[in-house]
Amino acid sequence: MTRWAARRDANEPELVALARGIGLKVFYLREVGDLLVQFGPLTELWEVKTEAGKLTDAQCRMRQAGLKARMVKNEQDVLRAKKELLGALHAIKLHSVAGLA
Repeated sequence: MTRWAARRDANEPELVALARGIGLKVFYLREVGDLLVQFGPLTELWEVKTEAGKLTDAQCRMRQAGLKARMVKNEQDVLRAKKELLGALHAIKLHSVAGLA
């Protein structure tokens, strides 16, 4: 049996704490991305990298195959993600309300 330990980026704990602190649900993953992040009905796959971090060959292949993951490297990326999720949630609500009219 092959055993591998998922390498975690050094900045991951602080980014997870921030994301949870601003209302995002965060779950750790192993094979596909680093984190599964949920805000309301929206769910995203996040790949955490240090400032100098780059995607692995396997991660590049997953992107080429169409699997989307948001790369977060710092606090600004986490805050930007929350803002974009809020915008997407607002757009969904507007679309739902317009459909009822």
